[in-house]
Amino acid sequence: MKKKGHFGRDRSPPATATSTVDYLTNTLGFARESAVAVAEELNIKTTTRPDLVVQLFKSIGFTPTHIATIVSKHPSLLLADPVKTLAPKLQFFSNNGVSGSALVHIVSADPVILRRSLQNQIIPCISFLKKVLPTDHKSRLFSLPSAALGVVHKFSEKMVPNIETLRSHGVPESNILRMLILRPRTLSFNTGAFKGILKRVKEMGFDENGLMFIHGVCTLCGMKKAKWESKVSVFRSFGWGEEEVIALFVKQPKFMNSSEARIKKSLDFFMNELHWMPEDISKYPIVLFLSFEKRVVPRSRVLQLLIEKGLVTRRSMGRALIIPEDQFLKVFMSSYEKKIPELWEIYQSNKVGLPQSAVSV
Repeated sequence: MKKKGHFGRDRSPPATATSTVDYLTNTLGFARESAVAVAEELNIKTTTRPDLVVQLFKSIGFTPTHIATIVSKHPSLLLADPVKTLAPKLQFFSNNGVSGSALVHIVSADPVILRRSLQNQIIPCISFLKKVLPTDHKSRLFSLPSAALGVVHKFSEKMVPNIETLRSHGVPESNILRMLILRPRTLSFNTGAFKGILKRVKEMGFDENGLMFIHGVCTLCGMKKAKWESKVSVFRSFGWGEEEVIALFVKQPKFMNSSEARIKKSLDFFMNELHWMPEDISKYPIVLFLSFEKRVVPRSRVLQLLIEKGLVTRRSMGRALIIPEDQFLKVFMSSYEKKIPELWEIYQSNKVGLPQSAVSV
């Protein structure tokens, strides 16, 4: 048992590890096993401060379940100064439109936000959002806890000039908001380099009004030039030219976030097994994201047989891979099962027992 120390003004009796577990179970409804785990990270000498922290959270709408979630994720917050550390931050959020259920959800999702500096992180970030976003966009941002947290955690003064650069290129406000939600780190990119990437993306042929423009910028900001060249070289090894790679990138930029192994696997299957050309893949770029096990292999085996029997044309393959399951079963399975009784067996067997070449990377 730990030695008793000096407790200053706290008047509550000293708490042992056992009493800490009891406090967590009785006050916050922890399961005993969870309480024991959390108690290992806490050094509660008295219950005075934890009581005040709990009272503060409850006073602004947090339930015991919410508080238990916060404490389980960040136990030390139970010992934070409720007056000097927690209340000012919670009050600031509330005064700036993040209150009620939104505040509860944001703090519960990531309690470490209450460990961020109010003066150096939280206030500058909220001021930034109020400056660069229209009112309706701010409300949308804070209705998504993970998005709001991402902005606060990744906040940088570089965001302001980078957003202005996007605006100067004609990028719609809705797409800027999407970038802020999905990839706030991209907006913290070096301003000079950010301008260079926007120029490069426009030269590739992206439409600044489209959402793919944002994905293109995010992809290039997150990838060093050497890595880009290495991935392009994989395409070249399958006979692709630079223009063909860029044409695919413009249609589906997120595919370049895939590993080189995944790119190689996809190109090998579509080009060597299905005999697709670069233009076929560019016409249906979404196929590069589809599951080999659940969709690409079983459906392609069915289509190969239907093509062999002269029941469909090769041009049907792309559509067959991307349509929803119920449509595929109706159009390509039920319609031909009488002519090819083994069709269902082929489909199911390729879903369950995949050849080694079709196993996902």
